[in-house]
Amino acid sequence: MSFAALPRVDGRHRNRALAAARRTRAIELRAQGLTYEQIAEELGYANRGTVCRIVGDALATQQAEAIEDLRFVQRQRLDALQVALWDTAMAGDVKAAQAILAIVLARVRLLGLDGTSAHDQQRTPRTVVVPPT
Repeated sequence: MSFAALPRVDGRHRNRALAAARRTRAIELRAQGLTYEQIAEELGYANRGTVCRIVGDALATQQAEAIEDLRFVQRQRLDALQVALWDTAMAGDVKAAQAILAIVLARVRLLGLDGTSAHDQQRTPRTVVVPPT
């Protein structure tokens, strides 16, 4: 399906499939860095506010899934870093051991095991302070 061939909007969409395709394209264009105004012009929406609402609604409905996907990716990265440093840390390298500690603390925060809710984590950024050696 060519999105360039999507018809311009004149009033409320009655065709759900076309509306869904336009929403998907709006999100793709936003991810590519286009402004809401540029997307409105490209897809034929009356104004940028409509595009802003469409993108916001789509992001809100997929937020939980996206967050879980991001947590999975971050867990994989933390695991790979920990594996790469583990033998060096166990051999007595202090900097590697400090890095392992930072990785473990990052994993604890990522998984919410530090007793704070996701809401608290957003409001109060945490920093790991590693003393100099």
